[in-house]
Parts: sequence; structure tokens; C-alpha cells
Amino acid sequence: MYRKLSAQSTVMLGLNLGSYNYLDSTEVVLHDIQLDVHPGSLTVISGHSGSGKSTLGAILAGLLPRHGMDELVGSIGVGETLIEFSSSSTPRVDVAQWAKHVGLLPQDAGHYLSSIRGTVAEELAFSLENAGVPREQMQQRVTDLAQKLHLQHLLERHPQQLSGGQERFVALAALAMSVPGVLVLDEPLAGLDKRATAVVSEMINLLRANGEALVVLVDSVGVWAREADELWRLNQGTLHRISAEDLLQPGGQTPRRRPVAADAQVLLDMDSVQLAYPGAAGPAVSNLNLQLRAGECLGLAGANGSGKTTVLKAIAGLLKPESGTLALSGVSGLLLQNSSDQLFERTVLREVSFGIPKKSALRHRVPEVLKQLGLETHAQTHPYELPASARRLVALATVLIHEPKILLLDEPTEALDEAGEVVLQEAISSVLVRGGAVVLSTHDERFMERTAHRVHHMP
Repeated sequence: MYRKLSAQSTVMLGLNLGSYNYLDSTEVVLHDIQLDVHPGSLTVISGHSGSGKSTLGAILAGLLPRHGMDELVGSIGVGETLIEFSSSSTPRVDVAQWAKHVGLLPQDAGHYLSSIRGTVAEELAFSLENAGVPREQMQQRVTDLAQKLHLQHLLERHPQQLSGGQERFVALAALAMSVPGVLVLDEPLAGLDKRATAVVSEMINLLRANGEALVVLVDSVGVWAREADELWRLNQGTLHRISAEDLLQPGGQTPRRRPVAADAQVLLDMDSVQLAYPGAAGPAVSNLNLQLRAGECLGLAGANGSGKTTVLKAIAGLLKPESGTLALSGVSGLLLQNSSDQLFERTVLREVSFGIPKKSALRHRVPEVLKQLGLETHAQTHPYELPASARRLVALATVLIHEPKILLLDEPTEALDEAGEVVLQEAISSVLVRGGAVVLSTHDERFMERTAHRVHHMP
């Protein structure tokens, strides 16, 4: 049922949720949540993978409940409109109208982009075109936002040629361009380097100064603690306010890495390699020299767009060098930054077994790999029914099953919770112990310090 709120209310978005569950499940996902979002506020909600953060974000954005499919008991209000739900009544939410008040940037930021535009500038203008903004005004708004967010150098770039961090940055800018009163951001800093993180933080401060409110969904509070107006932890389906004592984290010790033997076999040798994408104005990577030995984990560090993913693609055989030499000993396997690009089967078991002949010895390793990554109980589950952290590990399993000599990891900790990081660390160690090697690209300096024997900084 719809009814009008008081025009004097200062709440931009209000949720009073008694319970929420999906139609095909008897388990209550969320319960007893009351949340009020005020102009210019920053609300941070943390929780482990599978805690229900993304579900809560979708409810705030008007995407859930699905009419006639899910059950929400409670109410949600935006602007001057309040929608009331009950076990017997699930009103249909006008998503297009709701989006004028609340915008959602999903965890897979690329899903926010249209994927049909030829340049970043056109992506930023997409929502303005749909709103019928005059062309000259639209171009000026794109130019102004690009200058404010230091995006000018990307405006003529094709969206599909962006790095993972740049893609997230552009998606966030595109969401801000539509100027909703409330922005719900699901892991907005994932995959961003220090400079991009600083720019995003600057953008958030500008938005808040203009009266817009932000709700940020994260695995851990981290860098948000100082700026947030409200800090919450989502646990066992409900919100718990975070106190100063909760923010104190015990210091952990860096695990000891096995040393690399001086006479270990060279598995990768890149000499004066230049890499470029078809149709690009110039090379993505120039004069690269890298050597990797058995038992070694090599980290690739650098700003978004510096070529880290490009190097991984070249090692994986997805991009041929324009010049120089690339010598590889053994098979490599690549975990993409966006794990969704690697998942397409209807169960975890079918996903990990895909492409392996029935009589192949690798078939016998499937249960072993699932157990290694803690996925054995999910063998018959659809990958997209799993939390983001477990879904990431399924994608990793599809790579590990082939026993690559060189394991390639692009932002591997993205979407992983703490338990998932432990599993990833153990998987990396197992590759090194059996005489393989690992190349990982990440902005997660803490994980890099714990894991890599050495780091190559991309210029």
C-alpha cells in the first residue's frame, strides 16, 4: 500500500523491516531492521559475504521484493512516498521512479554500465539522454563532472578497454551523473588504487556537501570508520551498531613464505615485451622484463590502467606481444577480476568439471578441489545462489582443477571475506609447494605483503 509521508520529514530514505525472505526459501534473510538515511549523511554497513548486505542494498534501491515472488513485512519510504508491505500484500514498486531518488552501484560495477556505448563520455551521458536533457547542457555536465573527478583522459576510451578499477570508477561517476538523492554503493573501493580511492573519497565528500546521502556496503569498515555518520554491522540478519571498541583489531603476524631456491626452474621469461590492444592508439605495456621461478609468487603493483591485467592476459596466451619474447614453461591458468565472466553452468559441480573428459584423471580431482576450497557442500548449488566470496572461490576452482604450472590472479581478494582470504592463501601455497608459480595483481597491499616474494611495480 502506498501513502504520502509528511513533507516536513528530513528522512530521505527510511526502512522499517520486520522480516524478509525469498519465496523459494523458508529461511528469513533479514529481520528487525530500522534504518533512516538523512541528507548529506554517510551510512556504512559491514558484514561478511552471505550476511545479506547485497539483499539489503537491493531493498533500499527498490529492486526487492519482486512482486508476487518474495515476502517483506514492513515499510520503506523515499521522498514523500511510503510503501507498506505485509505477508498478504506485496505492492509493485515503480523501479524507474524509485531510481530518481535512490541509485545502486552493484558489487560488479560493470553491470551498471550500458555496454552499448562507444566511449566513456557517452556512458556518462546515458542517463541524461534518457531524461531528455538538451544536448549542449548534457555535454557541459559531462565535461564538468570529468574535470571534477579527473576523468578527462578516459572520456574517449572505449568502456571495454578500461581496467577493472577504471571500470568501477566510471560506473560510480555515471551513477553520480543521474543525481539521485541517495546512493547505495556495494564495495565501491574494490579494485581501486590509492589515487583512485582518494578521488572517490573526494567525490563522496562533494556529493555529501550537496546534500546527497550515501549508504556504503562493505566487508569491513576499514577506511570508512573516520568519515561515517553511522556504522553498522549486519550479522545474523539484523543490524548491530558498531562502537569504537569494535573497531580495535588485533594485529596479525605475516606468515613465513617458503624461500625460492636459487637454482629453481625458470617458468616465465619476458624480455623487452611490448603489448597493445587491436585498434589502440599506443601500447598498453612497453619494454617489460620479467622472470619467474618455480615456487615463487610475484606481485604486480601499479595504478589502475598501468597494464597489470594486460600482462596477465599475455601470460595466459590471450594477447600476443607486438615485440620482444615471452617464453613459458607449462600451462597457465587465469582467474579474472570479475569472476562472473568465468561462471555459466547450473551447478558448482558442473562448473568445475566443465570441459574435462569423463575418462580424464582430472575428473578424480574435482571432489578434492571442492574440499580444498570449502565448496564440497555446494556441489549441487547454482553458483549465482552463493554469496560473492564463495562464488569467487568457485571461479578459482575452475582454474585450479587443471593444475596450472603458473597460476594468474587478477585482484583475487576482491569480494572475498576473511575466511575466503585464508582459503585463497592456502591455495596459493599449494601451487608453490608442488613446484608451480603464481603471478598476482592486486591493490590490496596487506595481502600482497603477506603473499608475494617480490613485487614488480608497473610504471
